[in-house]
Amino acid sequence: MKKIFIIIIFASIAIISNAQNEIDALRYSTQNHLGTARHAAMAGAFGSLGGEFSALSSNPAGIGMYQISEFTFTPSLSLNTTKSYYNQNNLLAYKSQFSVENIGIVFSVPKNKSDWRRVNFGLGWNKLAEYNSNINIEGINNSNSIVDKIIDLTNGTLTGELTNGNGNAYSQMAWNTYLIDPVFDSNNNLIDGEYSSNFSLNPKHQQKKIRSSGSLNEFILSIGGSYKEKLYIGATIGIPTLDYYEYSEYSEEELSDTSNNLRRMVLNEEISTYGTGYNLKIGAIYRLAENIKIGGSIHTPTYFSIEEDYNTSLMTFFKDSTLNYSMGYFNPFKFNLITPLKASLSASTIINKNIIISAEYEVIDYSKNEYFTNGFEEENEIIKNIYQNTENIKIGAEITLNPFVFRAGYANFGSALKDTDFSRENFSYGMGLNYGSYFFDIAYVLSKEENQHQLYSDDLIDPIKIISTNHNILFSLGFRY
Repeated sequence: MKKIFIIIIFASIAIISNAQNEIDALRYSTQNHLGTARHAAMAGAFGSLGGEFSALSSNPAGIGMYQISEFTFTPSLSLNTTKSYYNQNNLLAYKSQFSVENIGIVFSVPKNKSDWRRVNFGLGWNKLAEYNSNINIEGINNSNSIVDKIIDLTNGTLTGELTNGNGNAYSQMAWNTYLIDPVFDSNNNLIDGEYSSNFSLNPKHQQKKIRSSGSLNEFILSIGGSYKEKLYIGATIGIPTLDYYEYSEYSEEELSDTSNNLRRMVLNEEISTYGTGYNLKIGAIYRLAENIKIGGSIHTPTYFSIEEDYNTSLMTFFKDSTLNYSMGYFNPFKFNLITPLKASLSASTIINKNIIISAEYEVIDYSKNEYFTNGFEEENEIIKNIYQNTENIKIGAEITLNPFVFRAGYANFGSALKDTDFSRENFSYGMGLNYGSYFFDIAYVLSKEENQHQLYSDDLIDPIKIISTNHNILFSLGFRY
């Protein structure tokens, strides 16, 4: 018999909860700014060094260090690997990406007859974060099912309400795709508001694939100057843009033949997010001695306006293979997000005129993330309860052996979560050729972090550990004029 495939689409229906949650807020406020190859190789520890375009997104006072105009361009190649750990089953996934880390130009305007030796202007673009990854999760579950969570959400809703299209999205999909059924007592009387799964109680094969892409970028306009070559100040207007896409496919399948007709279910979810924002960065650098500088900067919160499209569908497959049921929901939404303020202190020294050592300390309080759109009171409360103030440390070194330059760096980014250590480490190395009017740099950055993924419900199943490793190779080409 020819298969019958039924697709039902519902638009603008309220779902269980907002697709926007505390995880999204953290994602859009977390940065891993690599920048130029020189900046990346020294772990981004440029808060007091200056003379580096990427630093305009960290301490804009660095623009005052430029004595001549400069153009720089940095493409990169990245390889992301993830390893999931679920019920003694470990899976690897890979994703590579070619992209551009930065492009920018600085104009230096000398003022020889003034204590303000020059006023410089910068214009360009920096990538602040990248979201490209693949995650594969697979294992056998002997204890529970995602259907158990759906039943918890559905119990208390009358069958008539579900039939008339009321109730949350997942309950609606489960009801109309015959994933759940009503419960009857021993006398075959309907117990309205109670539901059971059409799956058996036997172990099930569970699998999830997550595919994500996109980035957080920032257009910048900077101005700064040098006062008597002692004090350097600067400001940057930042216009960040975010582009995030995620597609996930979750499935459960019976492992053994049962009397139950239902064999398999597949839940698909798709999120497309676009947003723009604005912020201001101000900074200063002071030369304590000929070879010692200190710096500091403050970044205002970023005010984001975000649009998100959320799609979800549920399909069920039965033993006789004659019917496949599918339902889908589409939920477009607009919301606003404020990310936290960030402050930094830095210091650097030059040894024997050819060795640079630099360090930078940052603080950012992720509990200050806030949705300022009606209906997000619960999400904002969760953010305050689970996130915390974090400390980031960056250390970089550079040695010049003309015409070659060698660099190395280390960065540690503190965990945003209060009760779990999800800190991230960057190890970086690089070298360059400097011929005065032009330069070429290359860098390698290894980034490691541990995270968790909740398969469906924290009261039924423990979070799944995810180990993520990023390999980045950057190339910078620059011209001075």
